[in-house]
Formats: sequence, structure tokens, C-alpha cells
Amino acid sequence: MKLSHMITYIFLKTFSFCLRFSPRWTKNLLSYILYIILYYPIPIRKKQVFDNLKLAFPDKSTSWYLKTAKDSYKFFINNFVQFLAFPKSFLRSTVTIKGQNLLNNTLKEGKGVIFVSGHFGAWEILGAWLVYNNYPISVVATKQNNRGSDKFFLELRSHFGLKHIYRKSSLDNMYGVLKRGEILGLVSDQDAKKRGVFVKYFNQQTSTPKGAARFHLESTAPIIFTICYQNKPNNYTIEFHPVKITPDATIESITQTYTSILEKYIRQFPEQYFWFHRRWKTKPVAKQNV
Repeated sequence: MKLSHMITYIFLKTFSFCLRFSPRWTKNLLSYILYIILYYPIPIRKKQVFDNLKLAFPDKSTSWYLKTAKDSYKFFINNFVQFLAFPKSFLRSTVTIKGQNLLNNTLKEGKGVIFVSGHFGAWEILGAWLVYNNYPISVVATKQNNRGSDKFFLELRSHFGLKHIYRKSSLDNMYGVLKRGEILGLVSDQDAKKRGVFVKYFNQQTSTPKGAARFHLESTAPIIFTICYQNKPNNYTIEFHPVKITPDATIESITQTYTSILEKYIRQFPEQYFWFHRRWKTKPVAKQNV
């Protein structure tokens, strides 16, 4: 491991340890200071956030874009600080569950479950709740370039039992999760470039990962859309929804179904969506008239 990566690892470990034993007001103050820094003097992806908001909500006012962008920065910075303070910050949170019977009954079928979600709300709370309630889940994640930070976050999530499968690893590992009757977690809302399937998302044809739909069609494992949103600080709701699939379903129709569910939640809580991605980077190829 490079020296710079090792320094990153040691810093994150130390910072996380300190946060776990800090009072709530300290974490809130730190979150606010980071928000001020990252929104004003060092505006990380600020233009991208505004561009995405204007594309998704073209009829909103300038004041609405400004407020939603600020609230999104505050939300994700606070969530990140709370995540660094895991597991204590999670154990001090209140979580309401909707649709748990759906999850339990689907798991009893023995085919495994494909969990699909997006970069929305408090997804780390979702993962922690599943593991603490003894649900066997493995999530597909992208390996970070900085080996120090990658090692730290892997250890932090693994501490409470969440399993990782790196995105570029063998597909056999992912199918193995389903064959064991467990949960395979996929976050399916980033730009998938030309490899993706184009579906309607905020009235735009949007390149979207095919993974969840392909796993279903090749394994018959059911798909459940899952989401975790914040009601107020340290108070969350987790919801599970069936992704209804017809016998003649295609990769495109399945992907469209759960993408539309995600869009519904984003419209309800726009400040809880990760607008920092270049979500609409890839454009569909225009059809040529013959």
C-alpha cells in the first residue's frame, strides 16, 4: 500500500474512533462546518448538482434550486459523519420498517432476493439494519482507487457483518449469493455509459445499469426495491416494495419499473438524492432515418 494510502487509512480510523465517542452536538457542528467549506470556498461538484436539479425539475424556481442544493449538501455530509460514527450512531437511531413481511416471505421461497435501490437517503442505515436483524446480504460495490480508504470502508461495513462483492469480480460470486437463498444488493442509478439500457427517468432517456434485470431473467430470483429515507435527524423509515414483473418482461421493462419507483421517492424527498453524479452524461444514439 502506498504511503499516502496508508496515511488516509490511519486518519479515517482515528477520525472514526473519535466520532464514535463524541456527543451528538459535536457531530452536528462538524457536519455544519464541512457543509460551509464544501458548499462555499471549495464547492465540490456544485455546478453538477445545479445542472442535475434543473434537468430533473425544469419548472422549479431559482430559490427552490438553491434551497434543495444546500439541503442536499447538508444531508449527505451529515449522513457521512454519522456513518463514520458507526456502529454507535446507528444503534442510537430510530428505524421504522414498512413491508418486512414481503421480505420475509420472499426469502422463504429459497431463490434468493435481488435488492435494488439508488443513491438516495441513508443507504448505510439500510445495510446496518439488515445485518443487525440477521438478514444475509452481500452488496456489489466499486473498489476505490485509494486502497487506504477502500480498506477502511470495507472494514467499517464488515464490522457489523455486511459482505462485499467488488463490481469487477466474477459473476459466479454474485449468482452464488442467490443460489444460497441470500440477498444480493445492487445500487442501480449511476450512468452506465453505452453498456446500459436507456429508460425514462425524469422525462429523459437515461443510461441505467442492466444488472438487476439480468440477474432476475437468468436466475428467476425475485426483485425487491428497497429504500431508506430520513424523517428527521436520527429517525428513518425503510420500505420494501415488490418489483412486479410480467411473463414477457425484458431488461428494459424491468429496469423501467424500479427506476420509476426510485423517481417517485426522489420527487418526494429531492434533497435526499445524490445529485453529485453525472447521471445524464451518456446520451442515446439518435436513430437514422432510412
